[in-house]
Amino acid sequence: MERISHDEGAVGLSRAVSSTSTKDDMTTVAAVVRSTRTSPLPPTRLLADAVARAGLWQRLAERAAGDPGGLAVMLTPGASAYGDPTTAASAVLVEHLIDLLCDRGYRNITVGAARCGPDEWIEGPGLLQTCRRLGYGERTQRGNAYRIVDLSEDIEPAGFPASSVLHGSGMARTWLEADFRINIAKNSTHPEFGYALCLANLLGVLPHTDKHHHYRARRDGAEVIVDLLSSYAPDFHIIDAVVSSHGCAGSYVGKPLGTGTVIAAPDGALADMVGALLMRVDPVSSPLNARVLSERGLPDGYHLDGDLTPYQGWRNPPRALVEAVRRLAPDGRVHRLFSIASWQVAPDAAEITDPALARLSRLLTTLIRVADENPAASAALCTVIGAAASASSTVRAWRTGYGKEKIRRRDVSLAIDPDAYSHRDFDRINGLLQPLEEIIDALPVDAWLMRWQHLGSSVLFGCERTVNAPYAEFVRRVDISQSISYMTDYLGGRVHVVSRDAQGRPTRQIERNLYLAQPNYMSFYGGPPIDVCKLESIRYEEQSQRIAWRTVHSPNGSAEYDDGSVVFLPADGRNRTRIVVRVRQRFTLPLTWQVFRPETRPKLRDPLVQDSYQRFFTRTIDNFEAQYEGRPYRIGRPWEEHDDMLAAELPTQRLTEAARLVRSVAAQAVAVSRLPGRLGPDGFWHVAPGDVPSRFGVVEELREELRPAVSGFWQGLREAVARDRRSR
Repeated sequence: MERISHDEGAVGLSRAVSSTSTKDDMTTVAAVVRSTRTSPLPPTRLLADAVARAGLWQRLAERAAGDPGGLAVMLTPGASAYGDPTTAASAVLVEHLIDLLCDRGYRNITVGAARCGPDEWIEGPGLLQTCRRLGYGERTQRGNAYRIVDLSEDIEPAGFPASSVLHGSGMARTWLEADFRINIAKNSTHPEFGYALCLANLLGVLPHTDKHHHYRARRDGAEVIVDLLSSYAPDFHIIDAVVSSHGCAGSYVGKPLGTGTVIAAPDGALADMVGALLMRVDPVSSPLNARVLSERGLPDGYHLDGDLTPYQGWRNPPRALVEAVRRLAPDGRVHRLFSIASWQVAPDAAEITDPALARLSRLLTTLIRVADENPAASAALCTVIGAAASASSTVRAWRTGYGKEKIRRRDVSLAIDPDAYSHRDFDRINGLLQPLEEIIDALPVDAWLMRWQHLGSSVLFGCERTVNAPYAEFVRRVDISQSISYMTDYLGGRVHVVSRDAQGRPTRQIERNLYLAQPNYMSFYGGPPIDVCKLESIRYEEQSQRIAWRTVHSPNGSAEYDDGSVVFLPADGRNRTRIVVRVRQRFTLPLTWQVFRPETRPKLRDPLVQDSYQRFFTRTIDNFEAQYEGRPYRIGRPWEEHDDMLAAELPTQRLTEAARLVRSVAAQAVAVSRLPGRLGPDGFWHVAPGDVPSRFGVVEELREELRPAVSGFWQGLREAVARDRRSR
């Protein structure tokens, strides 16, 4: 095979932090071993050559330190399939790797099942039984024994740092105690990520059974992978591409293609990059891989050992389908419904419990199977998912403005490295803000006693309010260091305290915070949530408390500036408290508004800006008062550790219930078929009041079924009107 050497910038992917190669002196090699017509090789030979060339045995020997029998080796093959081996890593290949390990004395081997399927809606034989269906028998054909463990059981604290999105989450004890971990992924496409290889397979090793709920909706999957790699990264990665699964959704619906390849590398991002190139797809097109490459980068001086000619006959998901699926909000029911309905379930392995979901699954899997060869089916699939994505976006935009209590809050990581900033970076914040604050204080007040002015493409804004709260009591109840979380439309965030004073109060901290799109109506034009990371400096003095912040990063590019300060000051002899807010902000406009260029239409722009800031900061200061008074003010719904809200609210379940109700009503109506009364000798029907069987019983039952929904609608409308009146 041809050996290709690459330096750090060869493919335009910068290295951010040290990866596996820095742990030892061995060069990081990604080996690609392929079977061709001129040089056919069996799968076992492909695997043996790939792991040898990528340096598996040298790395194991170094870790074992002369005692291979005492080294606990964990294998995590992708098993995200319900009896369909096409979408799972080959058990034959995995057991051959076990034989190779045993030949070298590594006999303490555990297979940890990594599965990402929608278990909540499928009745099946269970994870371990599914593994046995896929060919794992706890003993290889050569008689070498191994254990199978469920990585969602025997969970212990994992000690993820406070800056991690996985902080407080545990992991399986066998994963934590393993001395050497080998991640084995199936070579497949994915309708949302584009492709799903080693990094995507790591979602399966996390403990919660409902992977979508905890690692796609509640948390961002890309952040989860980055933080997992930072704390408990696998030591070696293998991609089983002997028989791949390609097409619109190869990870969900098995569509086999013989590609005769095995890829091996000590670094997961490097292995995935090679796998993506063989698919003829941009390695950073997957949001999971893009985030890992951005945050961690590739190893220094890596080598690619093998042939990178793209697979013959390979089909990637249509770009329109991938974009449509990504537009489905992960925390929404439609995204979840698509993920569940798209899984191919073997009839003899499991059964979908929801009849409407089963029908939808059959429709989607049929379209997915034929879409690659049938342009009409492909267009129909993209149209259906695109329409669902548009509806999902509209619902989320509506909730942003009018139903904020239904929006889910987000669990996020800090998204930046706390060690990258020194104390001097925090101490400079007040000096940087001082000239801007002087400009704000010199501006004239408007009709709402607020000051604002455009500065370049940003907005300077200031407001203040004196509240009827004794200063000492106010600062005791309202923590100045949490001022960001008191602001209106706050969706969630994470705080990392860098230093504290003698009383234990934060004086320097890093904070990431998310807000709804601002102004809220921008969400109707595709405006993203505001997502910013800030350095914050807090001062506590006898006559004031102050927090000042400077934005250093926006993970989603939603803000260029979001700097400012909040000051608490005593007023009226400390019997009242004065709150002063000053900010400089510049948020990224949606594409539609960028084309519109509001800066060229100041007579239209200025009233909109003035109204938006007046609304946002009036409600923000209202929140400070609510915090002092102990009243609730947070928007959105929190996540629960065992939250099954999404499971109970699948649209197909409601459709099934509605169908059952209609059938029940129809059956009762048909049952009342005999004419009431009796036929008299005069040839007329004589009907007494008691002879008439009431059809209103059916109507009454239907009305009683609908009563909760109707009464709930009007109750919600009344509460919304009351909230609007209070906010005015």
